[in-house]
Amino acid sequence: MRFNTFNQVVAWYEATKPMLSKNHKVEDDVRPIGARNRKWERIRKVDPETYVLLDGFYCYTMFATRNNPEADMYEQDMAPIMWKREADGDYIYIRNGKKDSMLYCRYNFLQANLPANIAFRYNQQGKHWVRAETPTGWEDFPLPKTKHHYTGSTQTRGVDDGKRLKFRANEDGTFTRVGDSFKVEITTVDKELKRQWKSKIDAFYTQAAALAPMLDTTWNGRNEYRTAITDWCKENKIEVPQYGGLNQLPSTLIRQIVEQDDHELRIPVMALIIDDIGGKRVIENKDDLMKIKSAYNRLMNKSLGMYETKEV
Repeated sequence: MRFNTFNQVVAWYEATKPMLSKNHKVEDDVRPIGARNRKWERIRKVDPETYVLLDGFYCYTMFATRNNPEADMYEQDMAPIMWKREADGDYIYIRNGKKDSMLYCRYNFLQANLPANIAFRYNQQGKHWVRAETPTGWEDFPLPKTKHHYTGSTQTRGVDDGKRLKFRANEDGTFTRVGDSFKVEITTVDKELKRQWKSKIDAFYTQAAALAPMLDTTWNGRNEYRTAITDWCKENKIEVPQYGGLNQLPSTLIRQIVEQDDHELRIPVMALIIDDIGGKRVIENKDDLMKIKSAYNRLMNKSLGMYETKEV
């Protein structure tokens, strides 16, 4: 549901009947934004000048926060969208999810419930931003993830880092950004490092493709390969979790395996990589082959420590 003004939010709230059931009383004031079978996506009246649109992710035990003022306030803090009527006009506040998390429910909620002239965007590099129509045209505004967290053990909601975008809603339907701009962290491949390793990565892929039909990537086979890796690491005093997967092996070790043709773990690691990228699937066309190669490149970028994080 797209609300373009504060008045539209108020009107929708007042027109929506609270849900009544064995789980919800009138005082719970559970008013879904859209379909009533998605009650966690709801509109909440904080006070006559403040309404929040909630995606349900931060409510804890589902609507039980009314018994915990701190958790209740944290849910309000973390609302994806908040509309406020202030002394000089109406404002919309927009908030991302928590840092170090991939909250697609939050992303989808923002994409579906922001005003018509505001859009939420993100890419595979981890960049998140809002595109809004301003009085001077369409502009992009970075929307970083927040470090704000709820510490339930001490019944406190932590320190709010204030990472939310604030826009004033103008009468002509445009929005004006209020406050300082933010920076966001993105993940990119170290191109120089990738260039240095490209020939070795390609050679490893060529050998893996040739050996794939002979490698056992069944459940039992993968367990045997993981056991071999774990045992070798113990003998060589490399700490890894028992039956550790590829993502649990240090990048220094993966680099040695890719670089050394006679490394003892070359075949076990190769088998796990083939399984991870779906390398034994039936190839029907060029697109299938490209998908496997793309999956291989992404896995190797991560396993070899090719990614770097920077602010933009």
